Amino acid sequence: MKNAQSIYYLIGATIVIIVVNTIFFLMQSSRNARNYEASRKTYEIIETTNFLLESIKDAEAGQRAYLLTNDTSYLGPYKEADRGLSTVYLNLYSALTENPAQQNNLLRLNQLIKIKRDELAETIILHNKGQSANALLKVQSTSSQNTMEELGQIIKRITTIEKEKLNKNNRSIEKLTRRTQVFSVISNWVLLVIVISSLISIVQNREKISELFKEVEKKNQILEDQKSELQSLSQDLIKQNHELERFAYVASHDLRSPGVNLIALLQLYEESDEEQEKNNLMDIIKEVADNLIVKLDDLIEMLRSKHESYAVHEQLNFKQVYSQVVKNLSADVKKSNVTLNYDFSEAPSIKYPKSYLESILQNLITNAIKYRSPKRPAQISVKTFTNNGRIFMEVRDNGLGIDLKQHGENIFGIYQTFHSNNNSKGVGLYITKAQVVAMGGTIEVESIPDQGTTFTINFN
Repeated sequence: MKNAQSIYYLIGATIVIIVVNTIFFLMQSSRNARNYEASRKTYEIIETTNFLLESIKDAEAGQRAYLLTNDTSYLGPYKEADRGLSTVYLNLYSALTENPAQQNNLLRLNQLIKIKRDELAETIILHNKGQSANALLKVQSTSSQNTMEELGQIIKRITTIEKEKLNKNNRSIEKLTRRTQVFSVISNWVLLVIVISSLISIVQNREKISELFKEVEKKNQILEDQKSELQSLSQDLIKQNHELERFAYVASHDLRSPGVNLIALLQLYEESDEEQEKNNLMDIIKEVADNLIVKLDDLIEMLRSKHESYAVHEQLNFKQVYSQVVKNLSADVKKSNVTLNYDFSEAPSIKYPKSYLESILQNLITNAIKYRSPKRPAQISVKTFTNNGRIFMEVRDNGLGIDLKQHGENIFGIYQTFHSNNNSKGVGLYITKAQVVAMGGTIEVESIPDQGTTFTINFN
């Protein structure tokens, strides 16, 4: 290395090593990300499988308690568990349908679930017909016990296969991590050797240092410009990722309530024997389905926006938006026998994004219904008013309430739940606050345990 050309070679080698190192790191990171995603899905399958077994046990426990005590209150847990079995199995089937190793297990599991459900239903029918002895004999039969044992074995086989898959993913992650570490160490040593060689070459070529420094300054300026551009792009990507994440929460949460409501209305339709009631239910079903399509269109339009502040503001009538939300929740309102009251006389309208206002009302009313008190008829009131030129909305209920001394700091956190409710995801209040704050507003809560909760929103 006796001339300046050697320095260029060394610099070129350094750049090549950095590029190769970066590409290698990104490839390993991508593979690790796929392995982590596969591991997450495997965890979900294992949890779903265990939940399926627990649901079968819950259904059996409710059936046996009813047969032994003749107390119809035990039929509630039985029916709830029995209704959920199909959904849980479908979720499991959807997750495992592309896994050939699980096909026989899924087929046999479906057969055993049907056998068990038929057996449970048959014993209850026998008991209701006054044949309690025959029902108990069937419960205590060897075939019933064998069915449960085989169910446990099938579920154990499914989870064993998934655990093996999980272990394989973990080993792959460890292997990729070690490979990345080894490659990083080697490349760093090579870079160190190149740097030392470059320093030696520079000392040996002092007469050309000045010229090289000028070139380096130009390169540094280019790199700084690129760095600034990359930082700007990185901030934009982070911002867009946060927006996409929030959109995912909004979409999954806001579409869930109308979807569940639609399923409940269809169930009421199937259970109804009166033609007039069925016609009325069908009209409601059509309207809720149309509303669901409109809501989906609104969410898609929201996704097209690059930032929350670009959301389209329009003049909205509180009563119209409220009526739309109540229709979407009509099945929940009917089943829970909730009394709804509203008063929009003081502030009848507002200029606001429609999808946001619908989502805010839907989340607060859904929470009030979900956490109603079993001690008294549920009452929910929605009211708007003005104060110093600002528009406020108040949603009040007489439900279970929240202990703000214990949970006040976490009430609007994601995945935060404060009551033992299986349908609670801990997302609704997080979404509500995010939407209110994104539009420049605030939300406050007042609550007394076992008396009720009041949410007050300042829109601007």
